Amino acid sequence: MGAMIDDISSSHAVDATRVFAVGYSLGSMFSYELACQMSERFAALASFAGSMPVSPKSCDPERNVPLMHIHGVKDPIISYEHAWDWKDWDSVGTMRNIPSLVQFWRDRYNCQEERRTESEGEVHFVYDACEQGGRVEHYRLEAAGHDWPDTLSGASTHRVIWSFLSGFATP
Repeated sequence: MGAMIDDISSSHAVDATRVFAVGYSLGSMFSYELACQMSERFAALASFAGSMPVSPKSCDPERNVPLMHIHGVKDPIISYEHAWDWKDWDSVGTMRNIPSLVQFWRDRYNCQEERRTESEGEVHFVYDACEQGGRVEHYRLEAAGHDWPDTLSGASTHRVIWSFLSGFATP
């Protein structure tokens, strides 16, 4: 991934302080790997309908990259409420349920403040006052499954994600 960012940056005008990643499903899982292994390269990350291992082999980020996670409670593929076995590989193992995933990042970033906003069919959690510029946001979609939602909080999902991402830059 680092080589790809370097290659694109060498031939295009790229602000290296404003590189972002967004992942859906397996891509969401990859975004958490980026948060663990390449946090210095990404200003912020957003993920939808994914998770990460309960016991990752390695997760020692250089910086607390801001994260947004969106997930449907009725997701039949990646459970919201239950940990689940994805692959019977030593390197993967049991995957976190979503409350545990959010708590993992809150704890890692030592977030001190929580705001909660409820609207029709969703709950938006914001965890602030985190160490080293970290931030964790989570949208819990009560009626959604594994499909990409058209809207969040009455706005198009991609605009909500961009609004989150664009507020950050790497130091």
